Amino acid sequence: MRWFETMIWHDHAVCSECFARLKRSDIAERDHWGNEDSMSWRTESAVLGEDLIEPPASVANCAPMPESKTTCAECGSVRGLSQSETLSTSEAIDRVPALAARLQEAGYHVDTRRIYTAVEHLKGLDDYTADDKQIFATAAALGVQR
Repeated sequence: MRWFETMIWHDHAVCSECFARLKRSDIAERDHWGNEDSMSWRTESAVLGEDLIEPPASVANCAPMPESKTTCAECGSVRGLSQSETLSTSEAIDRVPALAARLQEAGYHVDTRRIYTAVEHLKGLDDYTADDKQIFATAAALGVQR
């Protein structure tokens, strides 16, 4: 589970809701001593949206203030964070191709069919159906070929 959390779930460049790639980055060498600087940019799956920030309690009669945030163009998730609602089986299955693509980008050989099978099976079990993170972590582990 920790492997999945580090590589996919908590990666700010990947949407935790639908696994779309939100940002890409590259390291550019800046000088002859090897000092490097990284650059990042939004992908076509990310747009600049607004998140409403609640004003402090000490400010009376003030409306929430908009703040620009990267928003997933695929699912609408603000900052690429997973939503609180449990996914249906079909919604979970729809996310498998993007999950497999993220695993392949990380250099793993992926058996996408095994991921589909695991997600469908786990969504059908009462003990797992409401724990999408556990379902995707288990399916990813089963789908990675060593």
